[in-house]
Amino acid sequence: MTATQLSLEGLVRGLHHITLVTSNQDVNRRFYTEILGLRRVKLTVNQDDIFHRHLFYANEEGATGSAITFFEWPNLPQGLVGPTSPHHLAYETSRLEALPKWRAWLSLNGIPVAGPMVRSGRVSLYLKDPDGGVVEITKPNDDDVKSDYLKEFSSQSPPVKEITQDMKLTAFNHATPVTRNPEITVRFFSRLLGLKNAFKQPNPDQTDTTILAIGNDDQPDFLRYLASPTAPMGYVGAGNVHHIAMAVEDDNDQLRILRHLEASGLRNSGIIDRFWFKSLYFRDPDGNLLEIATKGPGYSADEPPDKLGTRLVLAPWLEPRREEIEGRLNGMDKENARSWPPTYLQISSQPESLPS
Repeated sequence: MTATQLSLEGLVRGLHHITLVTSNQDVNRRFYTEILGLRRVKLTVNQDDIFHRHLFYANEEGATGSAITFFEWPNLPQGLVGPTSPHHLAYETSRLEALPKWRAWLSLNGIPVAGPMVRSGRVSLYLKDPDGGVVEITKPNDDDVKSDYLKEFSSQSPPVKEITQDMKLTAFNHATPVTRNPEITVRFFSRLLGLKNAFKQPNPDQTDTTILAIGNDDQPDFLRYLASPTAPMGYVGAGNVHHIAMAVEDDNDQLRILRHLEASGLRNSGIIDRFWFKSLYFRDPDGNLLEIATKGPGYSADEPPDKLGTRLVLAPWLEPRREEIEGRLNGMDKENARSWPPTYLQISSQPESLPS
């Protein structure tokens, strides 16, 4: 490992947030708050497209590493998973026993579920959100639970009529982009961000696909790439991951990464002030959009912790345009009315497969 790689090691602390695309903010809000039990912590607009909303949901504390965010773009077609368009994201729950309860709760709400199933080092279930985005709920398999026991245990789970405290989603476990060349991906993260390749193993859902783990010492696989040399190119649309943001502690750590990206000749956005954090964007070798985001100032910079996400907030430089922005959003809502509950798409029994 070079001196530069050693100096970068430890700067990236894990995931900061993951951003997807939704076609309707009201259906999206009800699903992620009423069905998945998250809390809306910010209601604002996309600062690069100010007449469309940007919605943030997180755990009860609004902690870094738990926030899933959405750009509301009603007219985009359904996206396609592949290089440039990540496969899915995974939330962790606090107890293994919560997974059968999640299955019962989701089934009660008419949502198809795959699992719980034993994965490599964890137990997971999978579902699709109203736009078709794949969400995994997982727990590390510390007790080495086997499939037969899990099946029996799940069949004995009592009915669930509400999300109990032990079911709460705590933070992201990982995000899953797609790569055609895992060796290049490993070198990219090692040389540019000081991250490590923890393992490469067969994908149990697709024989010609492997799983490539990228992370740090504390979270060795917060990125779990699906690797296939024949993966068809993807494109971002409704139901797809738009970008994956990784966390750094502060402005100084972000600036160190920016200087290294520039010295390496990698195109990037430069540092952009998003008010609640600062952002630095670039793409991996397969075209997946990545972000380095600071932990602060945080979502409570402009709202009390108990009022997060309860009203439309704008960054200070957009506040003079509030009347125009609200008018455009109201007009979009009138043209984009949707019913609840939505019709949910079936989830594959091999949920981590790539399109052929």
